[in-house]
Parts: sequence; C-alpha cells; structure tokens
Amino acid sequence: MLERRPRRLGLVVLAGALLVLFHRLLLGEVFFWGLPALQFYPWREYAFDLLRQGQLPLWNPYNGAGAPLLANYQSALLYPLNWPGFFLPLAWSMSVTAVLHLFIGGLGMTALLRCLGAGALGQGMAALAFALTGYLVARLGTYPMISAAVWLPWLVWVAHGMLLRYRFRDAGRLALIVALLLLAGHAQTAWYSLLLAILYGVWLVVNRRLPFARLVVMGLMVSLGAGIAALQLVPTAELLLTSQRAAGVDYDFAMNFSFGLARSLNFLSPITFGTPADGSYLVTGYYFEFAVYIGLIPLVSAFAAVVGWLQRRRERDQNVFTIVPFWLIIALIGFVLAMGAHTPVFPFLYRHVPTFDLFQAPARWQLWTVFSLAVLSGIGVSAWGRSFRARRWAKRLFAACLSLLVLSLIALVAAPPIEGVQTLVRALLGLAVSGIAGAWLALRQPPADSAAYSRWSLLVLVIVAADLVWANWGHNPTIPAAFYDPLGDQSQSQARGYWSQAAEDALKYQTFFRPDDYRFAAENWQMVRASNLPNLNLIDRRALLDNFDPLLVGPYAAFINALDAAEPNRRESFFVASAVGWVYGDHGGSVPSGIDPARAWLVPGVCWHASEEALLQALADGADLTRQVHIPGDGPCPPPPETIERGTVLIGDEANRVELVVHSPYDGWLVLADTDYPGWQATIDGLSVPIYRANGAFRAIQMPPGEHVVSFSYEPSWLVPAGTVSALSFLVAVALLLLKADSKSLAR
Repeated sequence: MLERRPRRLGLVVLAGALLVLFHRLLLGEVFFWGLPALQFYPWREYAFDLLRQGQLPLWNPYNGAGAPLLANYQSALLYPLNWPGFFLPLAWSMSVTAVLHLFIGGLGMTALLRCLGAGALGQGMAALAFALTGYLVARLGTYPMISAAVWLPWLVWVAHGMLLRYRFRDAGRLALIVALLLLAGHAQTAWYSLLLAILYGVWLVVNRRLPFARLVVMGLMVSLGAGIAALQLVPTAELLLTSQRAAGVDYDFAMNFSFGLARSLNFLSPITFGTPADGSYLVTGYYFEFAVYIGLIPLVSAFAAVVGWLQRRRERDQNVFTIVPFWLIIALIGFVLAMGAHTPVFPFLYRHVPTFDLFQAPARWQLWTVFSLAVLSGIGVSAWGRSFRARRWAKRLFAACLSLLVLSLIALVAAPPIEGVQTLVRALLGLAVSGIAGAWLALRQPPADSAAYSRWSLLVLVIVAADLVWANWGHNPTIPAAFYDPLGDQSQSQARGYWSQAAEDALKYQTFFRPDDYRFAAENWQMVRASNLPNLNLIDRRALLDNFDPLLVGPYAAFINALDAAEPNRRESFFVASAVGWVYGDHGGSVPSGIDPARAWLVPGVCWHASEEALLQALADGADLTRQVHIPGDGPCPPPPETIERGTVLIGDEANRVELVVHSPYDGWLVLADTDYPGWQATIDGLSVPIYRANGAFRAIQMPPGEHVVSFSYEPSWLVPAGTVSALSFLVAVALLLLKADSKSLAR
C-alpha cells in the first residue's frame, strides 16, 4: 500500500531538484536581480551593521532624507530565519535562506497532505507542485513574499490539527506559525494566507460539525500570533498611516498586473509567451507576476482528484476526497480574483470591501489557485487507477502528445524564424514531452501492493521534479558575491544625490532590470553596482534623496512628487530644502545640482502656509530658503530679511541621533534637511523643544541666540510597549506549546 512506502521520498527528490536548480549557490554565487540588490540586501546589511555597533536599527539616514528602517515591513529584521545573516556572509546567507524556504514549503505540504489522508506519493506530488511552482520560484528574489507564502501549508496544517484535536499544544503552534507569517515581511501574502486558513477553519467546523467555540479559539491564537509580532506590526502600522498609502492605492495601481485569460495557458506551459531567462519573453508585464506552472502531471492529477470526488460524491465515506470541493472552490476564487480588471468582480471589491484597495497586482491571488491545485494533485494520486477506462484514456493522451511532438519538431525546423512563432513551437514541444511522460507513467503503473510500486513512485516524482526544474531554469540569475562589496570613496562629495523618477525608471527598468531579458544585468553586474541606484547607495553609505520603498513617509512622498513635477530649471528651492548636491541622469552619470548644499542651517524668518499645496507651490516658485523657513500652519508670511548674519552649525551624526553645536546671532530657526517623522525628539541644551515640519517634509526648531547644543534623537513611543507585548505573547505561546500531556486538551 502507499502508506507503507517511504514517507520522505518526495522531500528527497525536492532537495535534489533544489540542488540542481540552484547549484551556483554552492559555488559561492548569490542572487541579485532586482529587489535583492535594490532593497533587501542594503536594508539588512545596514541594520546588522548598526547592531554590531550597539545601536538599534530603527532609522535609515541614507535614503529619502532619512526613513524608518525597522518599521519598513519588508526589511523583515525581526524574522528569525533572517538572523543567520548577522553571522554568515550576508548575500550568500540570504540567497541560501530563500532556497531553504522552498524546502520548508514542501515540508509543510507533506505534513498537510499526510493529515488529509494522502499517501507517500500524494505527499511528494503536492510538495513538488507547491515548492517548485513558478509562482514561488520565479519570484524567489522577492524574499519576503516567499518567506510568507511557504508558511501557508503549515498554517492550514496546524489549524486542521487544532480544530480537530483541540489541544493546548496545537494552539501554541498556531500562534507561533502566525507570528512567523506576520514577521516574514509581506503583508499582502500574509493576509491572503490568513484569510485562506480562516475559510478552511470555517469549512472544517461546518463540515465536521465541530463546536463553533473552536473557531473562536482559533481567532484568539491568530491574535496571539499578532501579539508576538507586535514589535514589527506596530511601527509598520504607524508608517502605513503616515504614508502615501494611508488612504489606499489608486485604481490603476491596484489593477496593475491583472491576470488576463490568455495567460491561463501558463498553467499548461511555463514558456507559452517566452521567458526572460533567454530574452524570448514577448508580452508586457513581469514574467514572475504571471508564473503559475505547477507541472503538467500535478495539474492532471488535480483534475483526477475532481473526477475521483465526482465518482464518489454519493458514498458516505469518501476518505481523502471529502475535501476536494473546498479546494476546488478556493482555486476558482483565486483565479477569478487574480483576473483583476478583466472581470467586474475585483473592481467591485476594490470599491466596496476593505483591504482590496491596499495592494497592487491582483495576479498574486493565484497563490490560492496554485496552492489549491497542489493540494488537489496530492489527493488526485489516490484516483490514479489501472482500470480499462484509465488505460484507454492514457493511450489516447500518449498518441495525441506523440503527434503533437512530431508536429512541433517539424515546425521547429520548418517554421519561419519569427520570434513569436518559435516561442510558441517550443512551448508546444515542452507540452508534448510532459504529456508523453505522464501518459507513459500511467500506462506503466504497477499494482500498489507490488514491489515495483516504490520504484515507479520514485520515477513519477523524479519526472515531475525534472519538468519543474526545466520550467524554472534561469529565472534567478546568480553573480559573484563581490557585487555587494562596498565601493569605497568616490570622487563625488557626500552631499545627497537625486534621481528624477524618469531617470531612475529609465536606467532601472529599461536598461538593467528589463522585464523581458534577465541576461543584461547579470552580464553587466559591475555597471549595475556602480550605478548608485536607490537603494544600492546604502551599501556605500552614500546619501540619496530617493528611497525605493513600498511605503514612503507621506509628506516626503508629496515633496518628491512636487520636485519631479517641477521644471529642471525651477528646482533650486527643492534642492536647498533637501540638501541635494548631485543630480543623476538617464545613464547613471551625475552632475552638480547647482547649489552648495547644507544639511542644517539657520534662518531668521518664517513663512506660514495654510495648506500643504500652498507651501509646495512656494518652493516651486523659487522661495529663498536660506533666509526663511516655510512651515504649514496659521500665521503671517512676511518678506524674508534682506541681509542676514550666518550662524555656525556643526553636525555629529549617528543613525538614530543627530548632534549639532549652533552659534546663533539672533532669535531664529534651525532647519535640518532630514525627514520629519513621529518619534523624533529635539532638545536645546537638554531641554525639550517642539519640532516643526519645515519646507514640506523636513525639520525645524525655534532657536534662541547664543551658543547651544542641539540634539535630535529618534525615540519612538511604541518601542517599549510593543516589545513588552511581543515578549509576553511569545511566553504565552511557548507555555501552551509545552503543557504536559495530562493537561493538553482545551476541552478540559
């Protein structure tokens, strides 16, 4: 019987597939393409460096004129599986950890399918289909998304166990899994996963006629998991509420990367529209946003699960097939939601249901689809049979795919050398080979109680793995780890640089990280590294006004938008306000901004503005910020003084603290061109003074005459309370986990 076969067979094959697919990591190479280089590595490298210096990684002073670091959700600094990077070579550690997460996802699918009643082959099939699906592997460089997504099978597994067994131990496990999910760093994936687990819990309670109180306990454990993650969630919530996304994202941004119906062909072949691995990608949009391939054999096996359920739906004991309707419905819901703007469903939800206006890329709802299909593929193995009908259909499939193979080979030779035609032919060729392999395996299936069955099962899993390795080949290019070495001193001064949005996008998306071809960046990685694109600058500790971050401080984002909208010859006031000394062009070169920037300076006058728009318009009109600071609020706006006597400002700088020695010849204002944000405190000679938001996005304090020591320090009010909640919640979860057997039931 299947249950007698080695239970870890699928995991062994999965491990081998990962070694083959990512063997370059064993040679010391690392991932870099896109977000690993531009976001995740710079954030974590700087955070770990601060920790080594004995400082908390709360603030990043090098991007965005200063920006929250710990509150930056995708930095995932509190996620335990990221911590080895503190001790190991960071770029290599992050790359290996990303691959390790794929194995963790496969291990979770094995556990889930086992508790659902699937045998060893079904467990292995589901593990391979999920861990090696294009949805995960093609976007592996989006580390937080993968770190969150792989906890989905574990979340469903532990929810299943807790609702059925109703033990303290399972409750503690659920809280800890939820905490890992929430700390992984991708809110969108975490929300989709939690919502799916809750729906599964409701279905299980209703289907098994379990007490409703168990759902309440499940909700409490989800809350406990959120409590463990409070030290991450609270600062992130503060940043969200003050960010450019506080009121949600606009419609066009939310509908970005909607899954068109034609892209359904990606379920049958991963290269239907080509692949950026070899530059043959033919359509718009990023390949990884539409990658959904789980393997042809697992897809057919998922279909077999539905057929098996239909054949057994009138039986009292359907065993593993009982759960098929739920996963089929979830797969369909995920598919419809992923279509985004292509159906009226998602637009309606965007306008009327909370959370649908918080994220972009409806295609990411395909997580539900690929996960459900992977579960169904493991269940469907139980429907594989050796009946006359099954063998007849296998023979028909074999004949059809063999014919398709012959025609594809002929077309490959005879078809005109048109890129689109050749790409389609290669896709059909791959489909034919996979179909032939699947049909041949079905025809060769031995009896389940025979000695040959284990060898046949291994062959099935190896062929599925080989298909998925081929499908994902080249989608995560690697380069030498030297890419991440600091560049050292350069000729440019330490003044802030500025990329206009157009110049940044042109170099980033049209030259280096092109969505249609991954090869250029990999072959020219030295050029990429020297570009000083945001946030590569953080590795070299060089300041940029720009910040490549999903959440931006709201006033800062408004300032940047106004700066980008201003004509190039009308930007001087913006550059003075933000201490910009260098401007980058479309090809990465930089030129002086035309001003001598100061990060802190004294002014004698103040101009009050009734609205943010009026203030930014004053900057666009060329306000003289060296003589007058502009602040939102009620008050007059007199002409700036004709002549001024300059004061002296000296700066001592740390990540979370700025010290200044100021000699002020008059009652005036001290302006600091760093982002104003909740949690920053200011003192003059040790006495607390209020901070005003100056010149659109920065800081200013009223300054008395004389020589004074001024200190700005980032001391967020949430730090101690959120840390206390996290610590206490963790202790409660561990206590639940460690309760002895004689007190393990929640029902007692």
